[in-house]
Amino acid sequence: MAFKYEDLQPHVDMLCDALENKGASSSGIPNPDVYPFAEKYRRVLAYVREKVYTYDELLYDLVVLRVQTLEAAKNNQSYRIGKIVEALDIFIVKEYNKYIGSLNK
Repeated sequence: MAFKYEDLQPHVDMLCDALENKGASSSGIPNPDVYPFAEKYRRVLAYVREKVYTYDELLYDLVVLRVQTLEAAKNNQSYRIGKIVEALDIFIVKEYNKYIGSLNK
């Protein structure tokens, strides 16, 4: 049995928990300016699952969220947060392709 890429993707809730610095994903170093962005990513994912977005709208919102999240991180764990945001972007785009596909492109 071969693994698929989807089998290796972390669940979005775990990634959002990591942004909020809680649970098994905690780094131990607080960065409260970043915490609100976890809920914003959850909202984007909900919109994807509700088929609210066009592909362009999704990409725009993900870019804006990425920039805002990294700006909020400042120099406090910016590499770690960047990797989390990158994984969230990948996961959410894959969800878009799963739920909507190329219907709105």
